[in-house]
This record gives sequence, C-alpha cells and structure tokens, in this order.
Amino acid sequence: MNYKFLIYISYSYSIPIGKPLEKEILSRDYEVRWFADESEGKSKLFNDPLLLNTIQSVVAYSPHIVLTATNVVPDFLKGLKVQIFHGFPAYKRPSKKIKSTDFKMRGFFDLYCTQGPSSTIEFQKLADYHKYFEVVETGWSKVDPLFPITDKKAAQIPMILICSTFTERLSLAHDDKMFETIERLSNYGTYKFMVTLHPKMNVDIIDKWKTLENKNLTYYDTTNLIPLFKKADIMLADTTSAIQEFLLQKRPVIAYKHTLNHDYLIQIDNVNELEIALDKALHPSKELLVNISKFANFTHPYKDGKSSARVINTSIDMLHRDKNYLKKKPLNLIRKFKIRKKTGFYSHKSYNKSYTINNREIKLTAIIPTGNEKRNIEAVIDSVSFADEVLVVDSYSSDGTYEIALQKADKVIKREYENSASQKNWAIPQASNEWILLVDADERVTPELQAEIEEVLSCSADNDMVAYWIFRKNHFMGKHVRFSGWQNDKVIRLFRRDKCRYENKMVHAEIIAEGKVGYLKNRLYHDTYTTIDNHIAKLNRYANWQAIDYDSFTGKLSIYHFFMKPLWSFFKHYIIQMGFLDGVVGFVISSLQAYSVFMRYTKLWLHRRDLK
Repeated sequence: MNYKFLIYISYSYSIPIGKPLEKEILSRDYEVRWFADESEGKSKLFNDPLLLNTIQSVVAYSPHIVLTATNVVPDFLKGLKVQIFHGFPAYKRPSKKIKSTDFKMRGFFDLYCTQGPSSTIEFQKLADYHKYFEVVETGWSKVDPLFPITDKKAAQIPMILICSTFTERLSLAHDDKMFETIERLSNYGTYKFMVTLHPKMNVDIIDKWKTLENKNLTYYDTTNLIPLFKKADIMLADTTSAIQEFLLQKRPVIAYKHTLNHDYLIQIDNVNELEIALDKALHPSKELLVNISKFANFTHPYKDGKSSARVINTSIDMLHRDKNYLKKKPLNLIRKFKIRKKTGFYSHKSYNKSYTINNREIKLTAIIPTGNEKRNIEAVIDSVSFADEVLVVDSYSSDGTYEIALQKADKVIKREYENSASQKNWAIPQASNEWILLVDADERVTPELQAEIEEVLSCSADNDMVAYWIFRKNHFMGKHVRFSGWQNDKVIRLFRRDKCRYENKMVHAEIIAEGKVGYLKNRLYHDTYTTIDNHIAKLNRYANWQAIDYDSFTGKLSIYHFFMKPLWSFFKHYIIQMGFLDGVVGFVISSLQAYSVFMRYTKLWLHRRDLK
C-alpha cells in the first residue's frame, strides 16, 4: 500500500524532528508532505517542494498518518494522529496537579511514540487512565543523526556550546551579567564558544548576542543542533530542552538558574560561579559521569539511529490494528474551536475515533462498456489500471477497439448493444470482485480520485456503504464546463457488485442501491465531445430511446411540449444555471439541451404514429 504521511509542525525547531522521518518515508517509496500552522515554521519550509501551503490542500491530501511535532493537531484531518514530540521531558515547570507540564493531555492523538522510559512511564499511566490512545516506545527521530556517538578527541582549546530558551525569566540570554561574562571570556581566548538561541527568542536579544562574534565566538542561526552537539566539549544552558539532547553524548552540562535540582547537571545560580563550573565540566567527576549515563539511558536508550524507522513501523501497525477497544476522544470543544480559528478552516467534521484501515484485502473490478471507442480505449484502461481486474464489455466495435482492448484489459467480452442500462446490468455479474468501478470510455480516473477510491475500499469493512456518488468534471468543445447545469453532475460509479443494479431506463439510467450511498470528494474527468455532428447524432439516438421511456407517463402532446419545454430548458441552463458564464460553449450547451427536449417529444409524436 502506498501510505501517505503528513508531518505537522508549528515552529521551525520541529523541522530537524521531521527530516529523519521524511528520509525514512521516502526510502520506502511512500508519500510525505509537510504543513506548518505558524508563519515562522512555514517560512523556513518555504522552498521545500513537499510543503503544503494551505490547510485546504492538507485536507485534500487526506493523509493516512499525521506525524505531529507540536502540541495540537486538527481533529478534522483524516488519518491516524501520532504525537512524535518537539522535545524531551524537561522537568522544568512542574505544577501541583501533574509531575511536569510535559505530560499534559490535549485530547487529539491516537498514538504517542515515546522517546524512552522517562516519557513512556508517565504517558502509559495516562493511557491506562484515559483509554483513548496507545503508547509505544520508539525513540526520537530528531536524534537519529547523533548516532553512532564517537569519542571526541580532546581539543587544545575547549569548545563550549551556549543554548538558551526564549522565556525571559528562565533565559540566560536575557541576563546582562552572563552576557558580559561571556564577552570577557571569549576575548581571553581560553575557550571557544558556539552560541545558538531559541528561534522564538526576542530579535533584539539575538542581535545583541550576535555582536559578540569574534575569532573565539561564533553565532549559529540554526535549529539543527546535532552538528553543534558533536563539536562541543560541554554545554552552558538554562532550562532549554536542548540539555537533554546534548546529554545523550554523556558530556557535561552547566545549567544556569535551573528551576529544579538534578544530579546529572552542574548547576549554578550566580554568574560568578561560571568559571569554576567550566573547570568542573571539563574535568568531570566519576559520580557526575555515572549520573549523566543513567539519565541518558533513562531518557533515550536507543543508540542505533533507527528511531525514525520504529516510528514509521509502529504508526503503520497501529493504522491497521483493530482499535475498537479504545474510547472516543474527549469532546474538547474549546480546543477544537481554537484549532479551527488558528487554521481558518471551520469544518463541522471531527474524527473522534482512532483512524483505522482494515487489513482485509478488498479487490476491485473496473468495467468499461465500449462501442467504437478506438480514440479512447487505451487512455481509459490506463486510468483504471490500478484495479485488480479490468473488464471491457464491447458491443461489436468495428474500428479496432476490441483488438486494442484484448491487448490491454484482463478480460474482454462481447454483447450486442440494446441500451446503456441493459449493457451494464449484464456486465456487472461478469466481474470477479466484490467492488465495481464502472467507467465510460470518455471518462478518466484521475490520480487523486484513484487514491480516494483505494482509501475508501481499504476502510469499506468498517462502514455499511454499498455505493458512492462521484461528481464529474465535464469538458465540451475543448473547454472545462463550470456552469450550464453541469457543475453538479454526478453519477454512482463505485459500488458493491451484489447490492446495485441500473434502473430499467433506455437513457440516463442510474444505479438503484440496496443500502447507504456515500460521496467521493474527487471528480471523474469527462470529455463527451468529439465533433458537433457526432454530438447531434448522439442526441438524436437518445431522443429515440427517450421517446420509448416517456411514452408510458406523458399525456397528450401539445404546443407546451414542443415550444414551452424546450424554451424552459434553454432558460434554465443558460440563465438559472449560469450557462452564460461559460461563454459560447455555455450558449451551445443550452441550445443543444433545448434541441434535445424538442427532439424527444418530436420522436415521441412519431413513435405514437409508427412513423420515423
């Protein structure tokens, strides 16, 4: 199955979390797209060809799996919602109710792919309590490029990485004394510094720190910290979650004014303590290294760099698993309103049950009725080639259609043509598979419609639909017809073989379904035009058949039928249904519709008198 993934983020600091996942997804030949619900994140992905720019395009993309590196995800998106996190548990802002705000439930996710025991234990407790999501420990995709970790050779001049969070009361970057101390130390040349600040940091603060650049201090405007981690001997930070990532290398961190005491950190509360702390970090005690090692293993025990693969495998497994044991997600009205306001997409749809694709193999037969369709036969077969069986029902074509069909279709049968409904009703039982996609030779299944059909079939065991309406995108005389009464043209073409048959009509017969009928979003391409002479001939054939259909319920014919009804048909198509907006083509269509009505009653008048 060609799975479709969406990587959903808010800010640019989540991009390094998604990139290893993107690489893994593409290596398997699956589809992947990105979406950022904040302008800052979107701007950093601006030139990425995989970026979807609007929430409307995300909805249309219809992902199977949404990998989310932010706190919330729209409930109106179809697909399995997977939380992949935008940081390790930092334990820096505890509340009275919960151990840490890192473990706050927001009610949007079906699966939490946790990074290690530090996150798994807490989230599993929450899963056992709430019972609407699953927790699987996979490791964290962001740190895949960090592994394997190699021993760093001691540098002649130690390299110190400075990282800071953006919250002013927690940020060392906002501390003037720290700024002055780093300026002084960088000028001495005893140490080399790399500085990077949180992308949400105040611009004035960023500009201020950039002024410190010299031969011993470099400022990095990046969210990809892994290369900096590898270069650094130690880290100087505050409460930033980059601390947890850096410690996976088992190298010391000096934490300035951290809100909690941790035995794996060298903690200082005064700038005057910094130089002593630097010496401790560069010459760490065995006890500190043991504590760091314990913390690293508790936080992220995976050292193989394959966490992205585990996330993808776990998500696909969860996608197909029967999840009826899970409760519905909470009603969550306030957060749902906020996500709609944020995205500007006010959908009434909300997926409150975990999205599932059933493992049962559903097979599809595409049926194509033909009659002298040499110009169309190859293209229409190609457009339905994804079906498990392509069945062509030919009405003794004389232009080579049958011979081409023999080469391209799985099965070709012949039958004398009586009318469209009769031909199709005869063909349906000849299909080998449970589901039928019936396509006329002048129609094409687009890739978008194909993807939607495949998705609908994969979920068909989970609903009681027996058929689906498909809207058509009509073309006539070389132009896409947007109005003229054709804008809402729809046909039932995807249906269960044993639950549907065409009504007994000579012209424009529709499916009679024994059960519920749904709607597909994507349209069937339809180009009914060859030449104007052929089209008028087709209308005359239809008029002959309609005369027979209409004979049973049409009373005495009068000027009303021959003049008023054709006039009304023109007025309806050209004025009410806005055919005038289609230009000349709209006028022609409206005129031909009026002509077809006139000919219908003329043929009926002749039929009743046994005349031709």
